[in-house]
Amino acid sequence: MGHNYLLLQAILYTGLITWASLAKFVNPIQVDVKDSDKIAHFGAYFVFAFIWFLFFFFSQKRTEGFNQSLIKSSLICFLYGLAMEIAQATLTNYRSFDWKDVLANTSGIIFVVILLKVFENKLIKFKSSRT
Repeated sequence: MGHNYLLLQAILYTGLITWASLAKFVNPIQVDVKDSDKIAHFGAYFVFAFIWFLFFFFSQKRTEGFNQSLIKSSLICFLYGLAMEIAQATLTNYRSFDWKDVLANTSGIIFVVILLKVFENKLIKFKSSRT
């Protein structure tokens, strides 16, 4: 996987997260399920952390960078999610800060960390076979 391709994916997905966090959505169908958007937050931040992990991990020449890539991507995505919640409360009058959204975002990040740790050896082996 090319470094520039992974960076482009990470930047585009970050833009999508930003837009989805700050856009005003019109929902023609009212779904009255409490906290149903939390599943979307979970999934969005699962993918967000995964994409940034791939960028950091495969951008490094050495194979020892697994944990550093995991920490870096998780921290960036967590802080970005927190920043988006703060931006919703301060930059818009139609969105608000929600700790449950932060929790759902964080849950998605933690879940991808667990999944990546399960496949750590396979990812390291795959990376070393490509260098």
